[in-house]
Amino acid sequence: MSTVQFRRTPRMGAPRTPGGEVHLEPPPEVPRLVPGGILMKLMPVVMVVAMVGMIALLITSGGGLNPATLLFPMMMMMSMVGMFAGGGGRGGGQRKAEMNEDRKDYLRYLGQMRGRARQAGDEQRAGLEWTHPDPAALWSMVPTRRMWERRAGDPDFCHVRVGRGHQRLATRLVPPQTGPVDELEPIATVALRRFVRAHSVVSELPIAISVRGFAALELTGDEDTCRVLVRAILCQLVTFHTPEDLIVAAVVGGPARADWEWVKWLPHAQNPNRSDAVGSERLVVGSLGELENCLQEELVGRQRFTRNAPPVPDQPQVIVIVDGGDVSGEERILLEEGLAAVTVLDLSSSLGTLAARRGLRLVVTPEGVGARSASGVERFADPDAMTVTQCEVLARRLAPFRIGAGGDEQGEDPLLSNVGFMDLLGLPDAMTFDVAQAWRPRPLRDRLRVPVGVGEHGELVELDIK
Repeated sequence: MSTVQFRRTPRMGAPRTPGGEVHLEPPPEVPRLVPGGILMKLMPVVMVVAMVGMIALLITSGGGLNPATLLFPMMMMMSMVGMFAGGGGRGGGQRKAEMNEDRKDYLRYLGQMRGRARQAGDEQRAGLEWTHPDPAALWSMVPTRRMWERRAGDPDFCHVRVGRGHQRLATRLVPPQTGPVDELEPIATVALRRFVRAHSVVSELPIAISVRGFAALELTGDEDTCRVLVRAILCQLVTFHTPEDLIVAAVVGGPARADWEWVKWLPHAQNPNRSDAVGSERLVVGSLGELENCLQEELVGRQRFTRNAPPVPDQPQVIVIVDGGDVSGEERILLEEGLAAVTVLDLSSSLGTLAARRGLRLVVTPEGVGARSASGVERFADPDAMTVTQCEVLARRLAPFRIGAGGDEQGEDPLLSNVGFMDLLGLPDAMTFDVAQAWRPRPLRDRLRVPVGVGEHGELVELDIK
């Protein structure tokens, strides 16, 4: 099979992820009832006594009950009734109206903040979906600018998603400092509490882990679900990392071997130092000891595993899958409790205490993925999955590609690269040239436009002869 040289261009930027904090305003307080003075309390009694006295004076003075003379006492009575009904102009009616307006204003404010929280959640989702796409869509990235985009110095180097789950909103919602709860408007307070509880967490986001941070990942639970998850993890690694930065090997045996035959197509599973009659030696073996012998040149000189150690130049990350293969316990990886830049994905529980001491133990079932610790199992995601067919399609698409000599440096400095004429025309392999596709009618803007080189960021520079 012929190979195709792949030149990496500068990495495309991911959508902006929100951050920072939003300090929420406190809900309104219930208006306090200020008791009136002794004069205000006695005023109704004085008015009633005055009114009764006036009526009695009119009757005893001999003037009779003339309607005109009763008009003034009646006006006093109506004024007093109106004052009592309206709370004296400063009582419960006005307080209730003010409280209703304050409540409406605060609920309107929460509605605006709800829109901002949803927008922040959508931006957070877009950023994570870009960095950690669905494994089922990985085949469409070969070959595009996103293939093999991660370098050893990138913060997401060897980060993989394991499923979808809940994450905190990237923009932190800070509840307000309030007084006693019984002094707050109850409806607005309940609305604030529900708002914070509903929007502080975003559901169905990609959950990622760093495989470089562990000497071993032990997956137990449902065997089939464990395998489909490991396949999804492996496909992410080979899609975003070059064979120079990542080596993949499989230690398999028994019935499980058929599930990993597709690995032989990966350029990452070709031994960089040994060859056989059909080309590079494939890193699909039956025992861990045999694998150490195959990768002797790569593993010699590697120090003991140290968590969070920075990547070492010219030292690729080695991913080893153990599923039914022979493990004697005398291998160097186990005796030294892990090697630098080596991660073992164990599906057979054959590594002893390596995962418990220097790794991560995952319990995988169709219902979810959980991390096992001394206190139990904490579920944190719904597992990703890829079928053998999907993996083989991706592996066969990746199979012909190789990073050319100096390919990464050329990708980082496009102006210093030696770009060939066929590359400018977008024809990396003449065998794939399609005349009918190349001679199809073009839009008027694209007619008589020819590429003459590359720009500062690796983009084509075209000359429009028109």
